[in-house]
Amino acid sequence: MKHWEGKKVVVTRDDEYSSRLYGTIQYWDESKNRLILQPGAINVLLNDILYIKELEQLPQELESSAAELNHIGYVMKLPVQFDNAILFGSQVMIWQGDRLVELQAKIIKHDHQQVFLGNGRILRKSDYRFIVRSLRGC
Repeated sequence: MKHWEGKKVVVTRDDEYSSRLYGTIQYWDESKNRLILQPGAINVLLNDILYIKELEQLPQELESSAAELNHIGYVMKLPVQFDNAILFGSQVMIWQGDRLVELQAKIIKHDHQQVFLGNGRILRKSDYRFIVRSLRGC
C-alpha cells in the first residue's frame, strides 16, 4: 500500500451516500488500519473505503475547501471530519457569524444537515462554522 503515498486521489467511502474525499495520501498507517489524507490530516479507516482512484490533478475548488485552515484549527466541512471529531472526542468551537456559540462542544453524531451535541443541542451545519482544534506546532 506504500505505493499510494504522495498520490492525488479520490477515495469513495463505503457509506450510505458513497461520499467522496479528494486529496493526497500522506501515508498509510497499517498498524491502525487507516490512511491519512491531506489537506487537513483526515483519517480514513481502511474498512470504510469502497475504492480509491488516482487523479492526475485535484479539483481546484475541492482542494481549497477540503479543510480550510483557521488560526485555531480547521473548519470542518466534510463528513469524515465530523466523523473524526466524534471518534477522537475532539473539542469543537462553534461560531455563528462572528459570535462564539460553543467554546468546547463535543459532537455525538451528525448527518448531512445537522450536528448533535453532547449537551442536547441540535445545530444545522449551514448556519454554523465548526472548528476543530489542531495540534500544529507541537
